[in-house]
Amino acid sequence: MTPGDEAQLDVLGRSIRIHSTGGPEDLHRATSILEDTFRDMERAYELRWGVPPSALDTSTWLLMGALNLAHRVARLEQDKSRQTQDLELTLSKLLDDVPDEENPSVGPLFQGTDEERGI
Repeated sequence: MTPGDEAQLDVLGRSIRIHSTGGPEDLHRATSILEDTFRDMERAYELRWGVPPSALDTSTWLLMGALNLAHRVARLEQDKSRQTQDLELTLSKLLDDVPDEENPSVGPLFQGTDEERGI
C-alpha cells in the first residue's frame, strides 16, 4: 500500500495535512462526512451537558470522531450482512415453494401439432 499524495484539507476551519490515494471529489465527500460527524458529536455533547463543548484537546476530539465514524461503518456492515442473510433466506424459501420441473416433453405445449403427431 502506497502512502499516496499529500493534500491539505480544511476541516471546520482547521487545516490538516494528510496523505491520500483518493481524488479531489473523494476528499471533499470525506471531509463533508467528517465535519457532519463532528457537528453530530457537538450536538450530542450539548444535549447531554447543556452547553457546547469547550476547546477540547484536538487530538482527543479527532480520535473520538474517528471512533464515531468507525462505529457507523461497523453498524452499516452489520446491517448489510443481516439484509443479505434475510434475502438469502427469502430466496431459499421461494425456491422451496417452487415445484420441481417435470419432463417438459410430455406436456401439451411440447407434444407438437396434430399433424406432426400423425393425427
